[in-house]
Formats: sequence, C-alpha cells, structure tokens
Amino acid sequence: MIRTSLLALFCSVVLSAQSIPSRPSFDNYPVKQIYKGAPVRPKLNHDQEMYRTVIRQGAKAEVQFAGHYTVPQAGCGAGCSGFYIVDSITGKVYDGFSILDLPPQWLEKQSGDQPLRIQFVPSSRLLKINGCPNEKECGYYDYVVVDGIGLKLVQKWLLPKKF
Repeated sequence: MIRTSLLALFCSVVLSAQSIPSRPSFDNYPVKQIYKGAPVRPKLNHDQEMYRTVIRQGAKAEVQFAGHYTVPQAGCGAGCSGFYIVDSITGKVYDGFSILDLPPQWLEKQSGDQPLRIQFVPSSRLLKINGCPNEKECGYYDYVVVDGIGLKLVQKWLLPKKF
C-alpha cells in the first residue's frame, strides 16, 4: 500500500513538472546568403494600411530574418506585441499576429531566463514564438518562412490547460 502511494506521488510530480521539448536550432534552417542592398518600399494591402508607419519604419532596417526580411513589431497592450514580415527584395508584406506573454505562473516554475516573445536571426529561416499567439493556446511555436507564402508551422508545444 505504501509503495503504491509513493509510486502515485512520484508519477504526479513527474507529470506536473512538464519540461519544454527540444526545439530546432537556428542552424537547422540556414540561408545561403544575406541581402545587403537597399530595402524596397513595402507593398501594403488595405488591412495593413492601419499599421503603415510601423511597417514602413521597420522595413528600413537591415535584414533581420531569413536572409532578406525585416520583422517590424508594435505593441498591442501590456505584455503583448504584434509583428509583420517584410521582404527587403520584393517589398511583399506578410501578416504576422499578436503574441501575448507566457503566463507568469508557468514562467515561475521554469528554470533559466524568460524567453523572448519572438526570436529570429538574419542567417536562419526559423522563427520562434514563445507565448500565446492571438492570445490563445499559450506555448512554444517554431515556424520557417517560405518565400512567396509566409510562415509555415514546423512544431508546437502547448502549455498544460491549467495555466
């Protein structure tokens, strides 16, 4: 009886301390070269016009992501930001989405530093989201950008529903 109780206690502790699975590395999705030319003016659609200043200013930056993209970001409230992806060569603008921070209760139970809400580098097609896209389904999301299409989900790991 005591062994059964101890085994049940051990299993509940292990299951409640879920760890984040291994995630792809930026090195897993390299680009061949990084664009060094002047960025093309963004080509905005009707819906993007509302954020034209953020998008246009962000698009003037040096390449930030996947060899020829910038990632303009704007706040959408406390603990929230939204983003777009702009092709510096063609001017095409891809819609991103809003990202809410991961729940503080979850982060307190994790070791290490709090991850950035959105992570990307110029030399990789991988974009990592650590939060709650569109304020739903909090977790860790890994995307790759596909030229001409936008973001494609590679993997996701959702937080347990109790958070």
